[in-house]
Amino acid sequence: MASDYGLNFGFRRSDESVAVREGRLKTPATGVYLLGSLVKFDAASIGYLVQAAASDIGEGATVGLLVQEEIWNRSIYETNHLDSFSLGLAYNNRPSVIVAGAGTKVWFKNTAAQTRADGRVIDAVTMVDFTTPPDPMDYLTWDGTKFTVTAATFANSMLRVTASDDTNLTVEAVLTR
Repeated sequence: MASDYGLNFGFRRSDESVAVREGRLKTPATGVYLLGSLVKFDAASIGYLVQAAASDIGEGATVGLLVQEEIWNRSIYETNHLDSFSLGLAYNNRPSVIVAGAGTKVWFKNTAAQTRADGRVIDAVTMVDFTTPPDPMDYLTWDGTKFTVTAATFANSMLRVTASDDTNLTVEAVLTR
């Protein structure tokens, strides 16, 4: 598995005996998909995945975290602005993997907007909502665009917090399914 998914998501522990990877899927041809976001099978478009709805859960990698392991499959016709920010974006209409599996440990980090030296504006990325700062052992639920602490329980969550840093806006969590 590739070790660099950008500035906003990565693996702390990816034990092959517990991780479930469902591949042979593609991201849709349009839209913005962040690596590490919650996705699921798209029943309307066989062979594709779709952003998970709020509080979506599932078993056996029917719902899980978005990963693209073949990110260097670039076309000569694409604009070449590869930097640490673009590493966290999934390429559209390219092979993708849904990762699940209780015990798989991941990290998330929010990043602020920036203007690069060449003038490109990089949007802020929010992977975890810190309005209610996550504490260790809190459950995180997906709200459709980011993970958040709510009245989440095991029944409606796929992640449990193991560490949180409110200053640097980072969270480590373990997949529960």
